[in-house]
Amino acid sequence: MRWRTTAARALMASAVAGGLALVGSGTAAAAEPICSGTLGIAVHGQHVGGDYVTRLGGGTLGWRPDPGVVGGAVAGSGAVTPGGPGPGFHFPSGFAPGASFCLSQSQAPGTHPGP
Repeated sequence: MRWRTTAARALMASAVAGGLALVGSGTAAAAEPICSGTLGIAVHGQHVGGDYVTRLGGGTLGWRPDPGVVGGAVAGSGAVTPGGPGPGFHFPSGFAPGASFCLSQSQAPGTHPGP
């Protein structure tokens, strides 16, 4: 039984690390990576991984995070805030949702302090 638990944890850590790698791999329409100038991070995925997955902090997690760091942070417990805080946090707090928060040209409702 212990093997299955360890295997499940390893699989979860791999899935999280793979997901983090994909978050920042798309091409943004902006000249700079989304949120790099607003939150002081390389890409929006760094904020997601650092604040909602590992709780290590977007600025301290680094980009592209080492899978061992991510796996160690979520081992046995999973993401800190699965799916991120979503509209339940962003909208009541007056923030535009997701990476649109970092884009001043975004049409999403809420605050857009981005460049």
